[in-house]
Parts: sequence; C-alpha cells; structure tokens
Amino acid sequence: MKPTSYLSALFRPSALPAGERPPCDFNLISRYFYNCPAEDASHTIDAETTADLDLNAVFERIDRTTSKVGQQCLYARIRTLRGQEDAEAFGRSTDCFSRNGELAASCTESLSRLTDEDAYGLQNLIFDTPAKVRYFAWVYPLTLLAVATLLAAPFYPLSLLLFMAIFAVNLYIHYSNKLNVSLYGSAVKQLSLALRTARELAVEEVPGTEEATGQIRQVAEVERRSRVVGTQGDSANELAAIAWLFIELAKVAFNIEVILFQRFIGSITARRDAIHGMFRFIGETDAAISVARLRSETQTCRPQFVDGKYLKAEQVVHPLIDGCVPNTLVLDGTGLLLTGSNMSGKTTFIRTLVLNALTAETLDICFAGSYTAPYMRLLSSIRISDDIAEGTSYYLQEVLTVKRFLEASQDSVPCLFALDELFKGTNTTERIAAGKAVLAHLNRGPHIVLVSTHDIELAELLDSDGYELHHFREEVVDGRLVFDYQLHTGPLTTRNAIRILELYDYPPELIAEAYAVQERLLKKPE
Repeated sequence: MKPTSYLSALFRPSALPAGERPPCDFNLISRYFYNCPAEDASHTIDAETTADLDLNAVFERIDRTTSKVGQQCLYARIRTLRGQEDAEAFGRSTDCFSRNGELAASCTESLSRLTDEDAYGLQNLIFDTPAKVRYFAWVYPLTLLAVATLLAAPFYPLSLLLFMAIFAVNLYIHYSNKLNVSLYGSAVKQLSLALRTARELAVEEVPGTEEATGQIRQVAEVERRSRVVGTQGDSANELAAIAWLFIELAKVAFNIEVILFQRFIGSITARRDAIHGMFRFIGETDAAISVARLRSETQTCRPQFVDGKYLKAEQVVHPLIDGCVPNTLVLDGTGLLLTGSNMSGKTTFIRTLVLNALTAETLDICFAGSYTAPYMRLLSSIRISDDIAEGTSYYLQEVLTVKRFLEASQDSVPCLFALDELFKGTNTTERIAAGKAVLAHLNRGPHIVLVSTHDIELAELLDSDGYELHHFREEVVDGRLVFDYQLHTGPLTTRNAIRILELYDYPPELIAEAYAVQERLLKKPE
C-alpha cells in the first residue's frame, strides 16, 4: 500500500447532502481496471476509444452502484470484453435482481457498509507489493531474550537492566514498522467490512455464491490475523486509553505487533486470489443490481448475438442525450458510409452505435428497441489530436491509429471499426484516395465498418466495396438551420456549407466569390 493512499484520506472532501451522489473520482474508480490483469479478457477498451465515446460521462450517467467496490467493478466491466458467455451470465444475474426487488434491497443494505471512500483502497491488498517488515531477522531472537530476562528477574535482578536494553531496541523496531502497520489499517478495516458483506450476500445465495464460499472461508483466515493491524487507543475514554497503553507496552516488549504484521503480510500474499475472488463477488453483485435499477428506470433492451456480418439496431439512442431522436439501421453484409453536414448528427450516430455495442457486450443491455449483432472487438478513431509530448502531428496520429485497425482486420475475430472523417489531416486528393483504399480493405472479411465523412466523392468510389450509403440532412427554414436528426437512405445531395455562412451574415462579396469558386470546381471539363 502506498503512503499517498494513507495521506489522501486526510484531505477528503466534506460529505454531500443526503441523497446526492458525489462526482466520480475516476483516479480512484479506475484503479481496479488498470491494476487487474486482463488474462480473462478478449479485448480491453483503450484510452482512445474511452475518449471517443465519452465513456466516463456515460459511466456517471448509468452508475447506480451502492459500494465503492461495486463502482470499481462496474467501471472495469464496461471497459473489458470477456466474451459472449460472460455478458449473458451477467445478464442472468441482472435478471435475478430485476425479478426480486426484496433481494436487491437486502443486498443493497449489506453493500452500504462499503460506501466510505476508504473502500477504494481494498483493491490495494490484492495488487500492491507487500510491505517488508524492517529488521525482522532480529525480532525472534530479541523476543526470546526479553522473555528469558523477565523469567530470570526474580533470581537475577540485574537481568532487568538487560531487559530494559532489549526493550529499547524492540521499541525502535516497533516504531520503525509503525508507519507500514498504520498504512494497512484502513484497508484492513475495509477487509473486515467486505468479509461481513460477502457472508451476508452468500447467505442470500446471490449469483456466484457457490464459487465465492471457499474464497470467503480463506479470507476469514486472513481477517483473523489482521485484527492487530492499525489498532489505536480510545483517547475519549481514560480507562480504555490506560488499557491500550499497557497493551502497547506489551506489544513493544515482545514484538507482538511486528510478528503478527509479518504473519498478516504472509497471509495476504498467500490468499490474494481468494481476496480478489471475494472482491469480484461483491463488486459483480453490486454491478448487477446497478444495471437492474438502470433497466427499471430507462428504456433498454437485451442484445441478441449472432454469427455473420450483420447489424440491426432499431430505435437506438444515445444515453447522454435527453430526448435523443431514435434511429434504425440494418447492415446485412455491408458497412456504413454516412454523410452529412456539421451538426447534423452523423458523428453522434456513429458513437451511439459503438456505445450500444459496448454496453451489449459488457452489461448485456442496449439503449434501443432491439439490437442484433455479432460479439465484436471495438476500435474507434473519432477524436484524434496532436501529441505534443511525442512530437507527432495530427496526420501521423491518424496513420498510427488506422495501422492498428488494419492489423486487427487480419484476425478472424469480428471487429467493429468506427471512423470519423478519415485522414482529415491531409489534402483532399490524397485523403479521398487513401480513405478509399483503407475503407475497402477494412470492409473485407467478417468486420463491420462505420464511417462518417464530408467527402461525398467516397460514395461513388466505394460503390463496389460493400458500403451502404446513408446521410443526415438539414433544411433552412425562415432563415434558420433546422436538423431533423433522422437517418436517411442514400447519399447526401445538397450542399449547404456556403448557405450557412450566408445565414450568419458573412460579407455578401465573400459569399458571391465562394459560390463562383464552387461552380468552377464542380463544373466538369468538356
């Protein structure tokens, strides 16, 4: 456990009004995701896709967990693809709590023990490098000498002087290890609370109980050895303070705390898998209850996973957009080429499709009337920026991102590729040429490609490469731009960019020149 974890507790913000959820601290919430090995994951959602989908904001909108452990597990779940079977098993757990409100309420009461921010640190017991007990090689010899000198004192009073010398050395060893012991104090308290919570969830026979029972038993052995860690005196009670003082002197004289702490560290190391199993049992239960609540409060559906290059999303919406206009898309063996002007909704629709694919594959829910698609890896290129630290330009960032897509497309595992304005960091001619080649390549095999673009020339070039053309449009009504945010079939045939400049009172001579240049560019050579 890191000293910063202990010190951060000293600067914790004051409590919020009752019933109000605090803003998410993703530095703490994401620790479990970043620490947890991805051995059981088929794919993890990287930082780029997380940013593309505004995934942290989505998490805040859908999070209804009770405990900090549940919050960490829900966040890790939404960023980790573990396969179709895992998603469907999580859906069955969610069903269990959706059908039984009393069970969900009872479990929520148990989970409420782990609402303190210190509970974020429970995962430190699983992943942090154990603290080393200082001077431990001297502990047992000094302890035996201390016992021997006390036993000899009635016969050889001068042995008390030796005892005092040994006590002084033990005092130094005791307080040399005190910081490490104190740092573990908070996590140990949370371990005890988590054990009680897991036992109560197991009594309720929630999903996962059978596997968790043995893990709970192993953690109980660790918890019994941990009770000495971080115990403090009660300064508000004089008798208790006096009793604690005598206990503390005994712990110093015979290295009791140091010995027990060493045994505790050994137990933690030996039982990490069990602690991790109990952690996930609690967190997955809380996450399932959270999704059950979400399903009761929001229009959602259960996904249907199929084989083949097929995607059907009916009345699909984005969970962050209140009053979002629902749209329907069916792709059967094809990719999507989406055109439209700025602000018309094309990029948001691409995000909506990828986000619903993600919640389908991790939470077994979609924000749609129905959703049918294969279980796919998800890769996106929507929000690319220059990397000043690495000295890479916008275009080079695009090149590196698309290269990852091309490498992934060589695999037989289906991928969902989402791209917005491909190669917009370079000139028009090369952008269209390179874009056509890349999109044609990605659309081969079992993969589904979703691409939005302003380049309507790509529609003709990709006509024979298996792309369906759709667009979003806008109209000028009474001098105002009006967007219907409805998906329309076919290519976009109108051009309103210069008209928008005109609506916003650009100089008339500028508008006239723009129209003249456009006419020359669109005029076909004889």
